Amino acid sequence: MPWDYTQQEYDKQIATDDRYRLERLINYGLNGQKLPRTLLEKYLLDLNIPEDRKAFLKLLLWNTF
Repeated sequence: MPWDYTQQEYDKQIATDDRYRLERLINYGLNGQKLPRTLLEKYLLDLNIPEDRKAFLKLLLWNTF
């Protein structure tokens, strides 16, 4: 559970917002989960993540920077 949300608020937000869920997984750890490629391709350019992580994911997905 993240420090800035209660568990109930966190579960509700994750269930409704894929982009939010991806940001949390990338920024705070995957906890054994895999990132869904289709959602990552869809939202990667809009994610609020560090530029180095975004560049690395672009490289993995599309072989570009």
